[in-house]
Amino acid sequence: MTRLRKRPPFTIDRNDARSLLHQVTDGLRLAISDGYYRCGDLLPSSRDLAPTLGVSKIVTEAALKRLAAEGLVESRPRVGTVVRDLNAKQWRGHVVLVCPELDTGPYQTTMAESLRTHLNRAGYLFTRATVEGDGAEGGKYDFSLLDAALARSVDLAIILYNRPAIFRHLASRGVPYAVVGNVPESPAGAVGVVKTDYAAAVPDFVASCVAAGIRKVVQFRLSGIMCDAAPALRERGIAVTTVSVKPDSRKGWFFASEQAGLEGVVRYARSHTFERDDLVFFASDHMASGGMLALAGMGLSAPDGIRVATWANAGLGPVYFRELSRMEMDPERDGASVADATLSFLKTGRFPADAVLRPRWIPGATMGVGIATKAEELKAK
Repeated sequence: MTRLRKRPPFTIDRNDARSLLHQVTDGLRLAISDGYYRCGDLLPSSRDLAPTLGVSKIVTEAALKRLAAEGLVESRPRVGTVVRDLNAKQWRGHVVLVCPELDTGPYQTTMAESLRTHLNRAGYLFTRATVEGDGAEGGKYDFSLLDAALARSVDLAIILYNRPAIFRHLASRGVPYAVVGNVPESPAGAVGVVKTDYAAAVPDFVASCVAAGIRKVVQFRLSGIMCDAAPALRERGIAVTTVSVKPDSRKGWFFASEQAGLEGVVRYARSHTFERDDLVFFASDHMASGGMLALAGMGLSAPDGIRVATWANAGLGPVYFRELSRMEMDPERDGASVADATLSFLKTGRFPADAVLRPRWIPGATMGVGIATKAEELKAK
């Protein structure tokens, strides 16, 4: 618990051979080590210290900065200079990851833990803060959890995705921030962007479609989220039908996405026939789980009755009894990439201009290439 400020237990000796800065710094340091100022105590502000000790504010400001550099105290916005726990780990700085709205799923969680691991190893404290609300749709955010994370000094905030309201809030607090996501350009005031290029795997996906003799693709998309492979497929002479589905997020985003995938396939099948050589592409991992369940319910397994490709996240799914052909993001690798860009900024003051997160295309058995079930692979061994 933070306690009331106490007057310093020493005075300045004008006959002392040490400089005024050394006397103030040494006096405060000794007061902390002797326990006069204990963990959580507020030191007098530089403005209050100056007349109390009979020195200039420049001297007291410099003394407090030296103590902070030594890890004895920390400056907290709107609070003041607080004595740190001398037995606690001394961090080189503090990074906050800001997760907006519902973006707290398996990919975000795994990526955040990878980011935490790399930053902790480099000596930086890591805090994850969720900003709840409907800011992405023109509503309001609840910034209380974020503001709690900002109660201590922050070297950099990292915001997932394009959320101008959060950018403005951080800018108003004077907090430097970077953005991770598919943003058209670096927002005003941001120190940099780690761009997510959702379309990076599309060329390799289209090449696989051509090689496999695919003539028609039915693409299921979540209201424009993730990549759109249709233009590139049509350029290669492949017919494309895009089915847009919108999850009912009131039921929970991830369940709603699976349900939307299932219902989207069922709805399409009411007026269309899935042909043996058609390719169904699900541009969302959760939607793919529901969509493939619907196909199975129709007696269509991949690649025997239909060909399938999905969006996926390494280690997180979706899962199938044959290896999925997929555009795959790797959350652990992405967390490491964000950490590299962050550490570069913290070290040099410059954010890398070429930091990009990309999916990779993995041509699995569900497109009809290298067909083998996991059970068959085990028997072969």
